Amino acid sequence: MLIRPCKSKQKGVTLFLALIVLVAMLLSGIALFRTVDSSIFVAGNIAMQKSATRQGDQGTEDAITWISSAGAALYTTAGGLGHGYIANALNDIPGTSQTWTQWWDIYTSTHAPVTLTMDINTGNTVAYLIQRLCAAEGQPYTGSVTCSGPPTGTTDCHDPNEPCLRLPNTRVYYRITSRIVGPRNTVSFVQTLISF
Repeated sequence: MLIRPCKSKQKGVTLFLALIVLVAMLLSGIALFRTVDSSIFVAGNIAMQKSATRQGDQGTEDAITWISSAGAALYTTAGGLGHGYIANALNDIPGTSQTWTQWWDIYTSTHAPVTLTMDINTGNTVAYLIQRLCAAEGQPYTGSVTCSGPPTGTTDCHDPNEPCLRLPNTRVYYRITSRIVGPRNTVSFVQTLISF
């Protein structure tokens, strides 16, 4: 006589646990996919922003080219019409509660910026303003025309191995503000301070 062990009925516990593990793996995969997708999107936006910021150099270079050849046109805002130039902009800066975009929109409603041709490779468009940091129009350092400029040099140089700074007090600071607008609603501002 052969005795056979009694077979117990399967309750399906293993199948139930396998389904739970499968659902957990599915949710993990979806979360990983979304994280990678978001990371790629963020990296693309950062690349667009950096590209726009680098392109601001075009506005700066274009403005410097005009300033270096403008001569007496730099004494008045009218002399710089069409070049985004303001001759008396010593304190024309954003307010404490203003964003750069708000300042730009308000400021350019009365002062027309120069807009360069859109770069077909990046899709960025550069516009710029040139502000002479003087309190009034006119020839710098004459009468009531006070300007912001580099410090004047000294003739008292103690160390012959060190360069001695001797600048005339006729040099003036110019602030060049470039606004770059690109794809994906990218907006970047670059500001450069130069003296001539």
